[in-house]
Amino acid sequence: MIMKNVLILTSIKTGSGHRSSSNAIEKKLIDAGYNTRQLDVFPLMGKMGDLMENSYIPLTTRAPMVYYFCERVSEYFPRFIHTEMYFRLKKNLLKEIRRFKPDLIISVQCMFTQAISYMLKRNKLKIPFYVGVIDLVDPPSVWRDKSADMTFVPTDAIRNDYLERGFSKDRVLVSGFPVRDDIIVSSEPKKIEDKIRILMVNTSTDLNKNIAFLREVCRLRNISVDFICGLDEHLHKKLTAMARKGDIPDFVRIHGFINNMNEFMAKSHIILTKAGPNVIVESVRSGTAIVITGHIHGQEDNNYRYVVDNGYGLRCEDPERIYDVLDDFIRTGRLQKYLENITRHEIGNGAEYIANYVKMHI
Repeated sequence: MIMKNVLILTSIKTGSGHRSSSNAIEKKLIDAGYNTRQLDVFPLMGKMGDLMENSYIPLTTRAPMVYYFCERVSEYFPRFIHTEMYFRLKKNLLKEIRRFKPDLIISVQCMFTQAISYMLKRNKLKIPFYVGVIDLVDPPSVWRDKSADMTFVPTDAIRNDYLERGFSKDRVLVSGFPVRDDIIVSSEPKKIEDKIRILMVNTSTDLNKNIAFLREVCRLRNISVDFICGLDEHLHKKLTAMARKGDIPDFVRIHGFINNMNEFMAKSHIILTKAGPNVIVESVRSGTAIVITGHIHGQEDNNYRYVVDNGYGLRCEDPERIYDVLDDFIRTGRLQKYLENITRHEIGNGAEYIANYVKMHI
């Protein structure tokens, strides 16, 4: 039997969500016997693509209103955005496609949807094209591609929204969210035996807010804190310097980008994080109560609803209120209720669902 090729279109530097989701899908496809390759598409657009990808972290953390303006342009003028993507990447992407000869192309990056469908059609390449939506609530309009052979969405609510927008019901499936296999799924509510273990994962896109959140959290008693900065090197440098000066208590540990998030989540009772979909879903699967402390404007505005509406945690984006909020739900026992609610979640592994669908059709 000839091994079939699957090309996954993704991005490396636009947050950790795309990388995490594409890694999860790739692993499941490799396990199923497919020759799989991930391709960061932004560099194929030359200097403009490099600028777009490399500016994501600086813009979202230091110039959020500039990023918000760019996001609004893409939201209201998706056809213009996809036309630009097409003309900037078509030459180099076609080279990669002809070199790898994929039997299937999957995109988990919203910028590379309609442009890819059009490019395949224009060049008479009869390669099935799937889109994996990796947003929990109100995905941006650039995700929508009615020409895609299949679109995988994480929830029934998003599928219903797509159907109302004219998508064919045979081309939109609820897959769940693609998550890594290494997340340790908690089948029973976590017990608080000694200290309350708090995990902070880049709680805000604003440097000063991150520091303010950490200072207020440190006022709580009987806790330990792990603060993970991820790809935000500026934040990691600042917090590390503060720790060296003794401006941060000894029960706080500062981390940069890590590869063992599963271990941190497995031992944590509470996670404070901005509303990134990957971290939210991974936290739920690990049985960790969630406090949404920030969001990227225009991109993650409503993701908190997934947490609050399902009883997985709460939202508090004000550093001046975070101490009172945490102190209240720890003292009143609400934390234990969140931990119990989370173990009753029905979140499947979207990567496994997608791989199984591919096995049946490709």
